[in-house]
Amino acid sequence: MNHRERRTNRTPGSGVRHAPALGSGLIRMVWIWSVALLGLALLAAGCTSASQSFPAGQSPSTVQEHPPSPADQGPSNSQGHQALPSGCTHTITRADDVQTALDAAAAGDTLCFSGGDLADTDMALTRSGTADAPITLAADGATVHEIQIKADHVTLAGFTVAGGGGVLLEGAGIIARNNTVHDTDQGGITCDPCTDSTIESNTMTHVASNGIDITGTRITVHANTISDTVVSQHGGDADGMRFYGSGHRITDNTISDISAEGYRSPPHPDCFQTLDNSKPPTFDVVISGNTCRNVDAQCLIATGDQGGNSGAPSGVPSITFTGNMCANNGAQAVNVRRWPNVVVTQNTFSGPNLTRAVLISEGSTGCTVTGNNTTDNRPTVEVDDSSQPGSHINDNSPA
Repeated sequence: MNHRERRTNRTPGSGVRHAPALGSGLIRMVWIWSVALLGLALLAAGCTSASQSFPAGQSPSTVQEHPPSPADQGPSNSQGHQALPSGCTHTITRADDVQTALDAAAAGDTLCFSGGDLADTDMALTRSGTADAPITLAADGATVHEIQIKADHVTLAGFTVAGGGGVLLEGAGIIARNNTVHDTDQGGITCDPCTDSTIESNTMTHVASNGIDITGTRITVHANTISDTVVSQHGGDADGMRFYGSGHRITDNTISDISAEGYRSPPHPDCFQTLDNSKPPTFDVVISGNTCRNVDAQCLIATGDQGGNSGAPSGVPSITFTGNMCANNGAQAVNVRRWPNVVVTQNTFSGPNLTRAVLISEGSTGCTVTGNNTTDNRPTVEVDDSSQPGSHINDNSPA
């Protein structure tokens, strides 16, 4: 019992204590308990900041002391949460603000995108930066529906792109880095036409037709991961990467798990493919240090059936395929048909269905195949008679 409840009333000057009347005791007891409850309430209030207030309908237990910034609220994705760069010129979290911000972008701007409200957004940028002051579009993993960039000197980083047409790039000096693209209906990342551009450290999963498709001049494709490409709704192939043009460097990428099964008209999945149908001549392309694994057709196929590659310089290596690891499921790993001056060197070939590792046929003259290794004692090279002129075949294992 509270010590105040043990007090007795004293008649002034009497020196004698008397028990209080019943009614007044009850009133005093109610007052004492009211004071005690008020003290407890004040003590609890003292545990929170005097300046903190809570929205109507919320208690302290339902409000974070430090609400997350928009960068902390981005959805999770296969790339994982990424921090926005420092120095964002603008931070966009609402779908309604996206196009306005893109239309106002200027050289040197960094536009940052964050939050779950952007998932159905189609982004289109047509404003260019400069070589010294590119425009940067950066996200913390936030998901959008599709991205189109038709501009020069633009950097695209940190986005998740899902459900639409993927990432479509056109211009010079474009960089696409650390993006995730999945479950699209029209490719992963397409750069067509591009010049002096870079596609690096992106992840493409379950995209339609091609993981990466490049056309142009001096495009670097480095350290990307592509898997489970599927046939688009319009049919066709399901490839890892297609390349057209000249001066490209395709290095240290991993392409895996592309199947031909489960389709009414099965595709012909290849890790790397080029052909000459309505595309610019393809030459001076280096494909190096890549891994191709569990893809149902070839590791590399180059076919000149339309004659369009006749514009390539004579005697210049068209494709140099070197230091790659091919573990595909087709009858050969490298298939060159009507495509001269291909160099295949220092690769490792394996696969359950190989009848030979490298097939060179139908006038693919001037090709070099050296220093390659094929597992399980499968033949390394087959060159038909029409492709023998100018060929150099040596130091392969088996020979």
